[in-house]
Amino acid sequence: MAKPKLDRKTLLRNSLSVFKSRGYHGTSVNDLAAANGLLKGSIYHYIESKESLMLEVLNALRDHYVSKVFSKCHDESLSPYERLRELSIRAEEIFTFEETGDFFVNIGLETINSNPSFAKVIKDFFNDWIGSLSDLYRHVLDEEDAIVQAERVVAELEGSVIMMKILGDVNYLKRSSIRVLNEFKELEKNKISKVYND
Repeated sequence: MAKPKLDRKTLLRNSLSVFKSRGYHGTSVNDLAAANGLLKGSIYHYIESKESLMLEVLNALRDHYVSKVFSKCHDESLSPYERLRELSIRAEEIFTFEETGDFFVNIGLETINSNPSFAKVIKDFFNDWIGSLSDLYRHVLDEEDAIVQAERVVAELEGSVIMMKILGDVNYLKRSSIRVLNEFKELEKNKISKVYND
């Protein structure tokens, strides 16, 4: 009985799982083939190379974050604070429970000097995240300060995820999320106060 063809989404999901657990350099084509129920030679019917597959995984994951996570920053049915809260909740879920949590940082650090094509996608991911947050912060800050604040928030959250993973304590991320939300509320109050005082 012939095996059914492997669809692209399944190939990418299975490959992501292997790259996540073994890293890019620690993953062999044999590992990728086995994870997808294929023989080593058969996987080349689906991919050009391990590098091209990783690039496709990174792009698919970036697209997922842009459409399913960062898009919360642009949900006009919610107030800016509610959007940030929704984004914060989703980020906590991803970093705490999902297999892909912090994948961009891990692969970026591992491959920064060896795979410039990965670095571009990873930088684009962080620019998307910073850009989405800065759109939110423009509701309470001027353009330049909004970008600086968004960069600081991304850096703080990423740092708290690293501490959470290393020390096995999810509270690092929770405290950072709470701090970011409280800061945003204060910025909203300051903006309202400034409007009334002007």
